[in-house]
Amino acid sequence: MTPRRAAGIALVSFLLAAAFALGLFLTARSPSIIPPTTGQASARESQPRAIEEVREALTGSYYRPVERDVLDQPTITGLLRALGDPNTDFLTAVEYDSLKSRTARSYSGVGLTVEPSRAGLVVTSALNGPARKAGVRRGDIIVRIEGRPAGKLTFDQALNLIKGDKGTVVHLTLRRPDHGRLRVTVVRQEITLPSLRARLIRFHGAKLGYLRLLSFPDATAERLGEATASLVRRGARGIVLDLRDNPGGLLNQAVRAVSIFLEEGVVCTVAGLHQEEMTYEVTGSATYPKLPLVLAVNRGSASASEIVAAALQDHERAVIVGRRTYGKASVQSIRPLSNGTALKLTTAMYRTPAGRDLTGYGIRPKFRVGDDPLTDVDEVLRAAELALLDQIATA
Repeated sequence: MTPRRAAGIALVSFLLAAAFALGLFLTARSPSIIPPTTGQASARESQPRAIEEVREALTGSYYRPVERDVLDQPTITGLLRALGDPNTDFLTAVEYDSLKSRTARSYSGVGLTVEPSRAGLVVTSALNGPARKAGVRRGDIIVRIEGRPAGKLTFDQALNLIKGDKGTVVHLTLRRPDHGRLRVTVVRQEITLPSLRARLIRFHGAKLGYLRLLSFPDATAERLGEATASLVRRGARGIVLDLRDNPGGLLNQAVRAVSIFLEEGVVCTVAGLHQEEMTYEVTGSATYPKLPLVLAVNRGSASASEIVAAALQDHERAVIVGRRTYGKASVQSIRPLSNGTALKLTTAMYRTPAGRDLTGYGIRPKFRVGDDPLTDVDEVLRAAELALLDQIATA
């Protein structure tokens, strides 16, 4: 499997329904999920007890003060809309149950990776899965989802419309260069998803290690360390760590991942209105503190992956290549409600070692380059390989 094919494993099924789906939030206890569109919330959200529980959670745990007119909204949907925080949202009972059971390595989805664009979603890879069988290709632009204009939806809303249970269908309208518009119906299927891919590549006569990290679940750092060691034993003189389309996961795994490559220093600082400021530092047991390192990122890199990239960038430990990252600096936790639903709640914000707030800005790579989905070459990987060779030559 080529690095390009390995990159394609980051499925929309993962981004939409896996334990670290592109809900783009970070928590020290719970993995990320895609937030539901509040208009799709269950009718049970209007039950007085659930509304009161949401008000109590916002009053006692939200990262900033909540105004009285927001708390006085009569429904959870109205309350969260007035709050204006896309990362705090209501989970229906089905979505919450799905979250609690997400420890498996297979998920229901369509088999795509996508990036946001003005027109909708650009397909960056299409595996041998249901979407590909339905005719979706790399480079297609998804312009409508279930009849709704994708370009008028937030990235989260668009992804949320695509997700669903195994055996259900989603209707997509595509725009393909030189072919106009196409309409396809995709039947969601169970798709197996690894969280880490590793391979040794040869580039200009040098052996380089390539690691594609798709999420930050439990034991990510351990697997990352083992994969790095294996590549080094096989002769890798440096590592390309590919965090493209990595939506995040567990904070402790992000800290431990940085700790593999950095001997000392701060990884991030977390604080909120009801949370004492906490500074997370590396563990001090770096196994590869001087190994040449290049990180590849894009707009799908968020949350924990941004923490890793920002820490290594601020400490001048790695070169960043690709496109600007998503720009999410908030920390969420899940609060169960008495009616079986739950609240995804922003409880804190984090800053990088240099004190940067990434909200809306993201991480800007040293070398800005995008992967053209219409070519056979992965331009970002090629740029990362060149940058890594330069590091090796000057080490």
